[in-house]
Amino acid sequence: MKKFILLTAMFLTGFLSCEKHKVIPPDIPNDKDTIFELVWATKFDSKEGIISTDFTQEYKDWVLVGGDKHEPPTLMAFNKKTGNLDWEYIHQGAVNNEIDLSVVYENIYIAICSHGLVAIDLDKRKSIWELDFYPLDYYRENSNSIFNGYLYLNIQIGGAGLDANAAAFIKVDIKTGKHEIIYRVNKQGDNLTAFSPPAFWTDPNSNRTLMIFNEYPNVQKPPQEDDQNIVAMDLNTGEIIWKTEKFSEHFYSNSLHPPAIYKDIAINGGDWSIYAFDVNTGTQLWRHPFINYHTGIWTKTNHLIYDDKLYVNNSQHDVSCLNPTTGKLIWNNERGGANCTDNMLYYEKEDYLVFTSWGYGSVMILDAITGKTIHQEEQNDNSNYNNDIVYDKDLDMFFTSTYKHAIGFKINPPK
Repeated sequence: MKKFILLTAMFLTGFLSCEKHKVIPPDIPNDKDTIFELVWATKFDSKEGIISTDFTQEYKDWVLVGGDKHEPPTLMAFNKKTGNLDWEYIHQGAVNNEIDLSVVYENIYIAICSHGLVAIDLDKRKSIWELDFYPLDYYRENSNSIFNGYLYLNIQIGGAGLDANAAAFIKVDIKTGKHEIIYRVNKQGDNLTAFSPPAFWTDPNSNRTLMIFNEYPNVQKPPQEDDQNIVAMDLNTGEIIWKTEKFSEHFYSNSLHPPAIYKDIAINGGDWSIYAFDVNTGTQLWRHPFINYHTGIWTKTNHLIYDDKLYVNNSQHDVSCLNPTTGKLIWNNERGGANCTDNMLYYEKEDYLVFTSWGYGSVMILDAITGKTIHQEEQNDNSNYNNDIVYDKDLDMFFTSTYKHAIGFKINPPK
């Protein structure tokens, strides 16, 4: 949660010598497990290690990694083939704190900082706009969604945390930085509302687009006492089309990611269960409880839908596969990966799930058909893997980072 306004952007770009970012030759494996092939590992020029950014991104020839804590918005571009630092951009402007989250849309890198947004043109390597939260008295929540060229961000207004006066969604034009508040709920007494990021569904018959999100109307209370609603709003008119109230029986969850949309079904986490709703009416279609998840919440990892299957991970060790139409369990891996980072990747070439388990500090490779763990890659140079993984299909390479390195690797399936 943090602050934003539109200002004339100032910028500084520079190419740095790769001497400060040393490319380390990979170790030769001592065993016969060569499934994980480390192609390159480039150590950051940082004594502390890079610990602020939650996302690795990629664009053209580069792996994009945000800078360290207490730095101005800093973007490092590592060559995908060699691991060399090709260029680095350091933003100079009103938004002057580190990049926490990020997204790439076309040629624009959106640096989401605690106190604002910075849009960086990746071809020209300069900022094109910034949105400073301080003058607007905005305080940022923790996630975002992209739809049709706009960034949708949930914020608090007039204070941070329980001191806020209202909760709202802002809609930001990615090309220009112009923004507007599209939905707002004012604080009523002690009752403060919060939202998850939204998902979007367009009716093929009417072309009406619904913005679907979780609403938590009493976040000042402990999770087991707060309510969890799922809401569908007409994106064009702002009209609430339906709201399914208090569907989560035990405690709220799924606050950092949007519901997953499968055909005309909205799939969402609540308490220790996965719920599914009709996107037209909000009617609950099915619920699958995981009774061994009593201390787990559906927050860290976004739900993945691929090829008529739903892959989920809560804050516990399990990774599970469900039928998104019926909620029937297809498989469950009890040690699939604790606290998976935000996005699991589906590796089409081998039908693998590839992702980072923040809880294990490892890169995980699972068989997407059976759920079997194919490989767990632990640490590199005594540093845990901590970040999302991105993939380049042309190079057939994956990219991520540890706290100390940018990483490029390949997967060699077992013979």
